[in-house]
Amino acid sequence: MLTVTKKAVELLKAAKTVEGAAEGAGIRIRRGVAANESKISVGIAISDEPDPDDEEFEQDGLRIFVEDVLVQPLDGRTLDVREAAEGTELVFR
Repeated sequence: MLTVTKKAVELLKAAKTVEGAAEGAGIRIRRGVAANESKISVGIAISDEPDPDDEEFEQDGLRIFVEDVLVQPLDGRTLDVREAAEGTELVFR
């Protein structure tokens, strides 16, 4: 199962607040558009509800929805934050 660090949860909760999302809304981790088909591209969006096939879990009060095609590739991974020259960014470890 995917793990989300406390720092990442706090960053994602802050993003929900900035966007004015409903209290019960969650974060949806979905497949993104990749320029290189050999790599998995992941996008993150605020969503009121999961899609019917999404895996849903809660971590530190944050609802998280993972698109079904990403459940296996993200199994055992951790969503974390790192400081970069451009600012704080989310990364999978």
